[in-house]
Amino acid sequence: MPGSRQNAGQETRLERDQLPGVMQMKLHIVGVIAQKGSFSKTSAFVVLDGLVDKVGDVKCGGKAKEALTAISEACSLPWTAEQVVSLAFSQKNPKNQAEALNWLANAMKEFGFSGINVKGFINNVKTALGATNPAVRTAAIALLGVMYLYMGAPLRMFFEDEKPALLTQIDAEFNKMQGQSPPNSFRGSTRKGMEIEDEDGEEVEEEGGASDIMDLLPRTDISDKITSDLVSKIGDKNWKIRKEGLDEVAALISEARFIQPNVGELPNSLKARLCDSNKILVQQTLSILQQMATAMGPALKQHIKNLGFPIMTVLGDSKNTVRAAAMATLNAWEEQTGMKEWLEGEDLSEELRRENPFLKQEILGWLAEKLPTLRTASPDLMICVPYVYTCLEDRNGDVRKKAQDALPTFMMHLGYEKMVKAAGKLKPASKDQVVGMLEKARAVMPAKPAAPAKAGPSKSSTSTPAGRAANGPAKAQCEDSGAFETKPETKRVKPGAAKGKGGIGKKTPVKISAKEEEDRCGPIFILVPNAKEQRMKEEKALKILKWNFMTPRDEYVEQLKVQMSTCLARWLQDELYHFDFQRHVKAIGVMIERMEDEMEATINCLDLILKWFTLRFFDTNTTVLMKVLEYLKLLFSMLSRENYHLSEYEATSFVPYLILKVGESKDVVRKDVRAILTMLCNVYPASKVFTFLMDGTKSKNSKQRAECLDELGCLIESYGMNVCQPTPAKSLKEIAIHIGDRDTSVRNAALNTVVAVYNVCGDQVFKLIGNLSEKDMSMLEERIKRSAKKSPAAPVKQVEEKPQRAQPGNHNSSQTRRAPQDEVPTKLNQARAQNARAEQSSPSVPKEFQLDLDMIENDHTRVSELPDLVQHKLDELLEPVTIPEPKIRAVSPHFDDLHNSIASTINFVISQVASGDINTSIQALAQVDEVLRQEDKAEAMSGHIDQFLIATLMQLRLIYNTHMADDRLDKAEIFKLYSCIIGNMLSLFSLEGLAREASMGVLKDLMHGLITLMLDSRVEDIEDGQQLIRSVNLLVVRVLEKSDQTNILSALLVLLQDSLITTAGSLKFSELVMKCLWRMIRFLPETIDSINLDRILLDVHNFMKVFPKEKLKQLKSDVPHRTLKTLLHTLCRLRGVKILDHLSMIENRNESELETHLRRVAKHSSDLSITKSDKGTEKGAMRTVWMIRYPKQK
Repeated sequence: MPGSRQNAGQETRLERDQLPGVMQMKLHIVGVIAQKGSFSKTSAFVVLDGLVDKVGDVKCGGKAKEALTAISEACSLPWTAEQVVSLAFSQKNPKNQAEALNWLANAMKEFGFSGINVKGFINNVKTALGATNPAVRTAAIALLGVMYLYMGAPLRMFFEDEKPALLTQIDAEFNKMQGQSPPNSFRGSTRKGMEIEDEDGEEVEEEGGASDIMDLLPRTDISDKITSDLVSKIGDKNWKIRKEGLDEVAALISEARFIQPNVGELPNSLKARLCDSNKILVQQTLSILQQMATAMGPALKQHIKNLGFPIMTVLGDSKNTVRAAAMATLNAWEEQTGMKEWLEGEDLSEELRRENPFLKQEILGWLAEKLPTLRTASPDLMICVPYVYTCLEDRNGDVRKKAQDALPTFMMHLGYEKMVKAAGKLKPASKDQVVGMLEKARAVMPAKPAAPAKAGPSKSSTSTPAGRAANGPAKAQCEDSGAFETKPETKRVKPGAAKGKGGIGKKTPVKISAKEEEDRCGPIFILVPNAKEQRMKEEKALKILKWNFMTPRDEYVEQLKVQMSTCLARWLQDELYHFDFQRHVKAIGVMIERMEDEMEATINCLDLILKWFTLRFFDTNTTVLMKVLEYLKLLFSMLSRENYHLSEYEATSFVPYLILKVGESKDVVRKDVRAILTMLCNVYPASKVFTFLMDGTKSKNSKQRAECLDELGCLIESYGMNVCQPTPAKSLKEIAIHIGDRDTSVRNAALNTVVAVYNVCGDQVFKLIGNLSEKDMSMLEERIKRSAKKSPAAPVKQVEEKPQRAQPGNHNSSQTRRAPQDEVPTKLNQARAQNARAEQSSPSVPKEFQLDLDMIENDHTRVSELPDLVQHKLDELLEPVTIPEPKIRAVSPHFDDLHNSIASTINFVISQVASGDINTSIQALAQVDEVLRQEDKAEAMSGHIDQFLIATLMQLRLIYNTHMADDRLDKAEIFKLYSCIIGNMLSLFSLEGLAREASMGVLKDLMHGLITLMLDSRVEDIEDGQQLIRSVNLLVVRVLEKSDQTNILSALLVLLQDSLITTAGSLKFSELVMKCLWRMIRFLPETIDSINLDRILLDVHNFMKVFPKEKLKQLKSDVPHRTLKTLLHTLCRLRGVKILDHLSMIENRNESELETHLRRVAKHSSDLSITKSDKGTEKGAMRTVWMIRYPKQK
């Protein structure tokens, strides 16, 4: 009204008017104006001071409170209350303060809590609690009681620092309010707007309010206290140390009380402890997670995926106490986070998929309790429905009951129609039962909570935001229209899908029979996560019988039966262990049919499947055996396509028993077993298969001995001499023993195998086989001569029959060592040709441990001669060395074709680098260089650098010790090999990322090999020998620059130490090592930041222990002493006194001569300049390393 400002201005005399009647009338007028007039905050500012001054008056206090209430309706309670409380506590009148708080407590009940500035009130309430006047303290506690109705338990957290006596009074007030609901508000200008808000809007507002309340808490950042030491403690092998780490975490959270959500690596560490074998530590971890929930508050939501669902997994523990602790923790988390995040995504359904009855019943019980409290739920809840249906037919009665209890709660959110539609995907017998249960659930389906959500942060936080709700129907429709149908089928296996024989079915025998028939259509394997790893651990720890026997005893069969019970459909297990062999044949037939569909589950149960087949190897029924071999061929073909690698645990429990059948009397069985052994090398290293076959040659069965020897020859032909384990010499000596066997087939097999070795390594075979009797040696020589006579017909035979693919080692060595001889068409080769034809009838499988050289083999016009090598002319030192390029089209495409098995391909090629045959090594080096020179493929070498350098060093030693001493070899061929090696390493050390992968030990050996090559006087006798040495010098510089600076510096120090210890060592060698060290020292100012000084000083310390100062001075040359001294002085000059902080890796530092020296140098840091004589030495040493080999060029 127009006169409101004038009337309000008149009220400034309120505080001066002392007549009670007049005062009461004036206060009444203020209230009427606020109710009826256009009353603004400006008007309120004028009168509030006077009203607060009268609120504690005995006669006028009531009217003053009425006026304040009227102003609150006009200007909103949050604003009015803030002004009133602020004005009351700016006065010193305790009665006004107490009554202002009493008015506010009552106003909150009338207006509600929406919009209240909690933080401001809490600060004022804390002031009131510290007042000397008891009436003010009592009013403050009463106000807290009202606030508790709206804020709940979190309110107490704001007052943890108060005195115990005061906290007792606050707790007593809170206890009075326990169980009470806040009254419905009936005042406030926003009430009408609130009434027309939709339900989702209300819930969003409350959720925001709850979060705001928790956000007010002062939180501590403890991420810096989650150190690596603490994390390693929690993960230590010793349970006592793990417990200490958990105790520290509990103390840390307890001390901080309220923490920020960023806790570093702590979630991953606690997650690991939830799976601890020590149940006490699991319970302690759960206790910490409860503590974390209270301390972190709603921000805990971000850890649900990483930590929340692992807590849920613990519900499957067999101990009641652990499950109870897990449920308490889960509820504590849900109280802070609400249910929304728990229901989104597939994590919840993944937990229900687990084959654990305890876990299923606990989760279903938890959902049955929580879902009815929600007004909306995520559409992702639909993903869980198929697993709930599975639980309805579970063999465990408790699981079935919990699933039935949860069914109505799922229906209240998803709807009857959607759940019936989902049941349509079940088998007919199961569908009838489930639909019947859905009808019953529909009758008892709970209603959704009413629109006004319950007060309190714990419930409001479970609401769904409006935006999310708007998207909900669309997503639910998507789920209903097909997404739900496909998701459970993505892995092809649903836990428990094959169960249900004793479920809630009809009682008539016909129905039960029909159900059993339907069960056979379900998955036959059950995917149990980590089950295979657990079985492996138990067998390794000898908790169960190790699968090792001459003949299977009953306890082995029973153990396997128990292990398979959790992983196989019940009907299939019954068939597999039936007395009738026809049942076995039918069961294997079903396994063959389902292999592709249930591939993942088959691999997960592979160890059990292979063990069951080993039992069948001891059967005498040929029909079953042939069916077993048929399955195994398909199985290993599938494993090879999936790039699966057989573990030692799986191989040792199967391969020895497979080899028993290679001695079977029936040819068709032996042929299939040989085919399986060939396929086995695709998923298991051939060198390890070789070891099993060597054991097979010790059998009493002559057929088994002969077949094993034949297969050994095939492996050597295919994979070269590297396949012979433990060493070629030892293996061949054992093979050669069989040349004198009484059985003709064994003798022939042994002779053929030795001939196969001869084809690979030539006359060296006679050294490897050791001493033979005169008779045996004559037989061997005769066999080798006969094979040589037959060799010209071999190429024609190859073209006609196209046998198994040729191997590079065999092909090249036969051409190099014996030009007229290509291959020996022995009975061994004929057997391999038969095997190749047998394999062609089965699905084509890429070889895993050898190169696919089909294209090279077929291109006879190009592969008939070795690659032409590009000649290098290094007229200048820095001119780059180019590797000879192979003139073969098919080298590079092989790396594309075998991208799925690139690691295996690289391993094979690298193994050929160290071959004793020069041409084989050149071929391998050319292929490696092809990879290194292409940026997009060079990364494939990552992880193989040490392996490649070791193979290269082996070849360098072979050249130095063997090839250079062999006068029969053309030195031009050796030069080509040297050029390839150096060119490869120049390419490698041009790629800094790969070069830095070289380890210290390998770099030490590499530098030793390169310096030895530089000092080899025989190299100068080769044409262009000096050019080769210049190339090596360039390579040395490249290695020094591009390698990891810590590793190369450490390698040089150790190499220098070794060269000085070896009395026979060349002085020139030590000088070259020191020249390299001087070069490293020169560039220290640029590289020191990338060097681990602790490691370098440890190496210097070890050097000084072997060569103390006095002993170092006794050497013929003082250069080693000056080199070491210059290194230390340079480090001190660059790091100063801080260099002493890098002695952490040295034990007994006080006894170290190094520390004494460093302290002396640091003390006189101003005089750290290098002496003139040292400068002269350095100047001479800084010349390029290669100059030491050519003194005339200085």
